[in-house]
Amino acid sequence: MLETSTPCLARACDYLLGGGASFAADRALALRLMRMYPGLRTVLSASRRFAADAIAKIAAGGVDQYLDLCAGLPTAPAPHETARAFRPAARVAYVDRDPAVVQHGRALVPAGVRYLAGDLAEPEAILASGDLAGFIDFSRPVCLSLTLALQVLDPGTARAVCGVLLRALAPGSYLVATAASVESALPDFTWPGRFTADDLESFFAGLDLVPPGVQPGPGQPGPVQPGPGQPAAGALCAVGVKPRPRSLPPPMASL
Repeated sequence: MLETSTPCLARACDYLLGGGASFAADRALALRLMRMYPGLRTVLSASRRFAADAIAKIAAGGVDQYLDLCAGLPTAPAPHETARAFRPAARVAYVDRDPAVVQHGRALVPAGVRYLAGDLAEPEAILASGDLAGFIDFSRPVCLSLTLALQVLDPGTARAVCGVLLRALAPGSYLVATAASVESALPDFTWPGRFTADDLESFFAGLDLVPPGVQPGPGQPGPVQPGPGQPAAGALCAVGVKPRPRSLPPPMASL
């Protein structure tokens, strides 16, 4: 049985995105977060829309495996819905460290989509998971999604984790990543100071950035203007592809 009296950050974000998986305690948390960061809904929405657009193009290009880390709940447009619109047999694995999110997520996704427990700070354990092995084939291209995930770790750990994950991916794999260009936009963010476009680009070392490279989220030409005494909030987004041997078909040309 789901525990609904304790607020859950993932369900609060689901509420702010217009989803229906929240309860009273989650909605109260969402309203508190909105008072602290009025642009938070815009950041969440822009990140979700960018990821959906990118996944749609990646799926249309033939990729049929998706790994979403720090996934939260699958608020529409969810990655599995987007990918399966183009690749009905696409395999999608969501990973989150919160047991309540994993339990709730499993109740929301169809057969063939997996919700797994795992901590982004322990990428080797995620990759070695028995639930992931045999489901995601890392010898073939995978789309790795890190949406609003990098800032839950300190910079050194985040780059080390991303390096482990990218080394595990086959050529032709994609990284879809977004970040909030504001300090502590969510309670679990630990990244010190503001997150910049250069910070996000640094996670794509060894990948080819898909043009136009790092960009603001959809519908957001620049940071959301804050009220007096409040930090600005904006989303930064990018897609990169692991280079293929010259003999293989080219990847997505642009977003």
